[in-house]
Amino acid sequence: MTESELILSLRQHLRNEHPLLVKGIGDDAAVWNWDDKYYALLSVDTLHEHWDFDRVYHAPVYIGYKAATSAISDICAMNGEALFLTVSIGIPRGFPSGYIEEIYKGIRRVEDKYNVTVIGGDISPARDLWLSIAVIGRVERERITYRQGARPKDLVCVTGDLGGAYAGLKILQREKAVFLQNPSVQPDVSEFTYIISRQLKPEARCDMVARLRELNVLPTSMIDLSDGLAAGVHALSKASGYGMHLYLDRLPFHEQTKRVAELYDMPLTAFLLYGGEEYELLFTVPLSDYEKLKSEPQIHVIGYVREDGQVLLEDPFGTAEPIQELSWDSWKGEKASAVSPSSE
Repeated sequence: MTESELILSLRQHLRNEHPLLVKGIGDDAAVWNWDDKYYALLSVDTLHEHWDFDRVYHAPVYIGYKAATSAISDICAMNGEALFLTVSIGIPRGFPSGYIEEIYKGIRRVEDKYNVTVIGGDISPARDLWLSIAVIGRVERERITYRQGARPKDLVCVTGDLGGAYAGLKILQREKAVFLQNPSVQPDVSEFTYIISRQLKPEARCDMVARLRELNVLPTSMIDLSDGLAAGVHALSKASGYGMHLYLDRLPFHEQTKRVAELYDMPLTAFLLYGGEEYELLFTVPLSDYEKLKSEPQIHVIGYVREDGQVLLEDPFGTAEPIQELSWDSWKGEKASAVSPSSE
């Protein structure tokens, strides 16, 4: 059973309704009535040691930072602004308090950068370290954006670049293996600093939400790419009831990501489609918005919405094949690694 299947199964046992509720389970954040102008937003994200981070290369300040920004990213995906955080943490008995303080220093950095405030939380004993952050935000009613809403001929857009976080993870895992074999060897990752930062210190794209507002662009659908581009396009396709057509040569990537793909003799598309932990925004907009977006360096038009339900990737030679629905599944603890041979 996948995580999505488990959620659907559990949802059948829940009430799923309230007079104030607008949108419950099934999107990046829950939505309810705030006042006549705003909807309130709520999302929760949890990181577990050995599952979502490794203390060998994740410094405690980065653990706190990543936990908070990954949660805030869900608010961005609803086209909203984050306001408050609650922090719950599971701490193994005898764990040094100084380490926990460093985690909270990372959260404080997020408070300052994203103008959010921690308003409470919980501390619990645990076998392994874990951190769960809830984010409360808001969005103007007329600007709320869901996963559903894409329409045929809409443009498919993505922010930033793809595959960097997974590429950075590959390098960190390589350096960890070297360190465990010979602790006296100092790692040299100077040529991969950008992609390593994408893994250790990801940023929520609140800046892109603000930029879309400045451009007077309202996405018809949106999701963040915590589970990778392939999972994102399939999620928008299922929610909206239409297909997606992407162009391989329009997928943005950093040169360091390409170098890691070559280093591991892996197809670059494995990183671009299935990497995950990007926290970039994937969204659709009406075709009429193209002129507003075409000169934006951080926004890339990568395809369009199809009338049918197919989710395809077209290579530079004009051959289009289905994009496999593979991603990191946090319930199974498996990261997708397979790609179609034609994607190489």
